[in-house]
This record gives sequence, C-alpha cells and structure tokens, in this order.
Amino acid sequence: MKHQSLLVKLTFCFLLFGVVLIFSVIVLSKQPILNVDEDTSNQQNVSQILPTKIENGTLFDKAQYYFNQDEDQAPPYDLETAEYYFKKAIEEDPASNPLLWYQAGRVDFINGNFDEALSKFDTQVQYFGDQVPNVYYMIGLTNGYKARIAGYEGDWKKAEDGFQKSITFFPGAPWPYVDLAWIYFSQGKFTQMKPLLEEAFTHDSNNAWLLNMYGLALLNTGDKLMAREYFLFAQEQAEELTVEDWSRSYPGNDPQLWEPGLNEFKSLIAKNVALTEK
Repeated sequence: MKHQSLLVKLTFCFLLFGVVLIFSVIVLSKQPILNVDEDTSNQQNVSQILPTKIENGTLFDKAQYYFNQDEDQAPPYDLETAEYYFKKAIEEDPASNPLLWYQAGRVDFINGNFDEALSKFDTQVQYFGDQVPNVYYMIGLTNGYKARIAGYEGDWKKAEDGFQKSITFFPGAPWPYVDLAWIYFSQGKFTQMKPLLEEAFTHDSNNAWLLNMYGLALLNTGDKLMAREYFLFAQEQAEELTVEDWSRSYPGNDPQLWEPGLNEFKSLIAKNVALTEK
C-alpha cells in the first residue's frame, strides 16, 4: 500500500536586526521512507500506472519521471516512488548514469536527510568528478541548511566552499551568489555580501533574488534609503515573474507549491520594503 505524503513548505525568513531575509522556498517531504528490500508490492503498484514511454525505460528514467524531472515537467510528483527507483538503479549499477547519485542526493535533501544527501553528493564526485558540476551548488546548499540547524563553523565553511566552487563553473548564474550571500548574512557578515552581489550584478542586474539580497546587505550596513531602492526594484522584478519562471528556479519542488511559493516571495519582499518605512 502506498504511503500518503505530507508535504511541508519551509521558508527561511531569518529575523536579524529587524530585517527579514528571504531565502529559497524548499519543500521538505515528511513521509515514511520506503525500505526497498522489504516492500516489493510498491514496485508492482507503480508499474501499473507508468505511461508507455516510461514503462520500458531504465530505472533511472522511472525515478526521473516521479521526481518530475522528465521532459514535459508535468505531474506526478512522488518523492517516495522516485527514491525507490533511484535506490534500485544504484543497486543495479551505481555508475549507470552520471546524474544518478546527484539526483538521489537531491531527493534526500528535499526530504531533510542532509547527511545522506551529502554522502551521495560525495559519491557523485568520486564516480564522475566534475562531470555534473551542479553537485557543488547542492553541497553548498545542504551544508548551509545543516549549519542553520546546528551552527557548526565547519558546516558554514563547507557551504561557502561549495558555493564558491559552483561560481567557478557557473559565473553567470545568480543562484550560487544569492545563496553564498545568505551564508554570509546568516553569520552577520553583511559587508562581505556587498562585493559578492555587486559581482553578480555584472552578469544579471535585474534578478529579483539578487536585488532583494543586496537590499538586505545595505539595510544591515546602515543605508536604509538605498536599501529601499533595491527592495522596490526587487518588487518590480518579482511582479514580472510567472509560475513557469518559479518552476525553473525550484525544479525539485512540488509543482503544486510553485504558485504559492511565488506569491509568498512577493509578499516577503513587500515586508522588506515596509521595514525601510520605519
């Protein structure tokens, strides 16, 4: 019998010196973990509902389908079943696909299993090196979440290193800059946020996440007037975002939470604007 998933949206809104930090909206799936060795009925159940194009595919293809990572980006979104197929694919051949360990680790991350995720990301690098450089971003993000929970200095440093390495592979992408700035913000290193984000603006000066984060850096270094300008610009850019844009920014999240996540992002930027009015 298939377990019912309980999906919980976790939004990081850190309050520090009266400033609301808007970070990534992540979906954590608090659901029972399927033991693939004990539950063989699950494989029979899911195989009955697979579309023809996936039914004859590899175990990895089936995992991608349920992780909502196939070409059409349409439902279903079923982390439990995706995890089942990723595990079976690993058992069959751990080096069968260069994305196997990376994607399996992403599922662990979304489920809040950070140590398991990091172990898989390390294995990804052992098998495939830099072939999937996105893994360094996920190493940074996972260590960042661990650091927020436990506060270990080593986790903060590993998060910073992961994002820095991600930037070397994707210097034009905003996300490692945004999340590295979050790492600095979370430690009260506001002055270090500014040059980092200014570098990011040379690649993308209209990104709502970057603009909002820069506003936070300004507000926490005493420049409320300029912070307001950046929050208002972030608000303007966020209003132009569509649900499709949000889905591309958070491809591992439950599609049912794409629109609520976008709306919450807009709401939180408005709260940041309000902070500059006090």
